[in-house]
Parts: sequence; structure tokens; C-alpha cells
Amino acid sequence: MQETTRSDSSDHAATGGLLSGALGTKPSNRVHIPAALSGELAGRPAGEPEVADPVFSCRQVTVTYRDKQALIDVTVDIARSQVLACIGPSGCGKSTFLRCLNRMNDTIPGAHVSGTILLDGQDIYDKRQDVARLRARIGMVFQKPNPFPKSIYDNVAYGPRIHQLTRTRAELDELVCNSLQRAGLWSEVKDRLQSLGTGLSGGQQQRLCIARALAVQPEVILMDEPCSALDPIATAHIEDLIEELRRTYAIVIVTHSMQQAARVSQRTAYFHMGRLVEVGETDQVFTNPRHRLTEDYITGRFG
Repeated sequence: MQETTRSDSSDHAATGGLLSGALGTKPSNRVHIPAALSGELAGRPAGEPEVADPVFSCRQVTVTYRDKQALIDVTVDIARSQVLACIGPSGCGKSTFLRCLNRMNDTIPGAHVSGTILLDGQDIYDKRQDVARLRARIGMVFQKPNPFPKSIYDNVAYGPRIHQLTRTRAELDELVCNSLQRAGLWSEVKDRLQSLGTGLSGGQQQRLCIARALAVQPEVILMDEPCSALDPIATAHIEDLIEELRRTYAIVIVTHSMQQAARVSQRTAYFHMGRLVEVGETDQVFTNPRHRLTEDYITGRFG
């Protein structure tokens, strides 16, 4: 297999100085990955897709939207009390994979999921599965903060009320307080719990959404680019919170920031063209990747 490299000065002269677009390069001189490399992606991912005693065990997961395959034969385990960071170019399937884990793809017309996803040994796509109860076990935090148009208190209390997790108002008050404390927000909002959640700053809204997810006492927390709309200070708050929460929960985070993935995760999974290319310890993936495509993406050679 031939390896695509950047044009040197002689190539530049031979092509009449047309660096932009020549030999598959972008204006930045990064390369477009040729379609011919797609054959490289088939089969088992490089690295260590399996772990001992996983909370999630995914085998040959494929997602099709009508006639388009968005995810192809993904096999990976998600460990307890760790953060798994999913990285890769836009449209590579990482958010689709995240949505498989709490069956959010069920809400998309024409979506079909095949393969096996086990949560604590139980198939989450079993026809007998109570999807509402499943989603209570798997908290979700989205890219854009989405507090309900309710008070701060009612945002956090919403899930426990729906799932009847408390019996008295005192128990509910304690659960709301604990969830806000765990999300690092209590000291900032304790005197205005009846104010609208939508009146908080962007970073505070995201922490409110995390508190709302924690209130239903999940086992796993999914985060889809939770910091992409936040400033650096708010991002630092969320990253500190992720480090705190992972001691209790398994966390899967989708991020376009490789620096963030390196900071917050213990394991990293690299997706490309709908396939899981490589997964392993974060230090290993970033300093000594085993697959050529992983190395090219991390070093900025394409993207």
C-alpha cells in the first residue's frame, strides 16, 4: 500500500505551484484520506477493545439510516469508573455510537441497529426492555445545554418525580441538593432554586443538566461534546467535574478536542468512516498509536 506524503519542493515545481488541492492536499497542506484506505479499516480494531468486568459490552454494532451505514461492526467494552473518550473526524460515527448506548437512535425514522449491546450482561435491545427505565440508568448530557423552562429545583427534581424515586418532599429536597452539590453548582444557586434554569450562564446550565442526569441515579453518563459551546473557564469546571464523577460512574464522552480527551479520559477510541479503528489506554493511543490512521489524525496530518 502506498503512503500519501506532503509534496516537497520538486513536486511543487512540477505541478506549477498548485499546492492547494494538488496530490490530494488541502490548503493547509494536510491530506485528504483517499477512499482506497477504507479497506484498511475492516476487522478487529487495533489496541485493546475488551476489558475485564465491563459495564457495557458492544459486539459488532452496526447502525444504518435507511440506506446509509453510519456505524459498521463496532466491538468495544466500556469499563467501570473510567472515562472513554471517542474522537475522530466529523461524521465518523462517534455520536451515533453514543446514541446506541441509551437507544436514542430509536427516535430516528429509518434507523436500524444490529449487533449486541449488553449493560451489566443484559441486552438493552431486548424486546422486553423497558426503554424509559433503561434511560434512567444511562444519563445523557448534550452538546448544547438544554435546561427545561422550569425552575432550577424543578429541573433537577423532574426525573425523580417521573420515576418515583422519592416518597416525601424532604427526600426530594435532599436528592436535589445532593445532585447540585455533585455537579458543583449548589453554592452558586442555593439561594435561587426557584429561578428559571434558563437564566443561568452557559457553563452553569451545563452543570445543571449534569445535576439533572445525576438525580435519577444512573450507572453510566454519556456526554456528547459537553464543552463545545463553553468558554475555557466553564470548560475547566466541567472537566474537573468529569474527573470527580468518574470515580462513581462509567463515562463516555464524544469530543473534537484531542487535548480534552487526553486530559479527562483513561481510554480513547478513534473512529473513522463509521468504524472503530483503535481503542486503548489514552497514553498509549496518543503517544504510540498502533494504527496508521490514528497516528495521522492525532498528528494533524488529515482532518
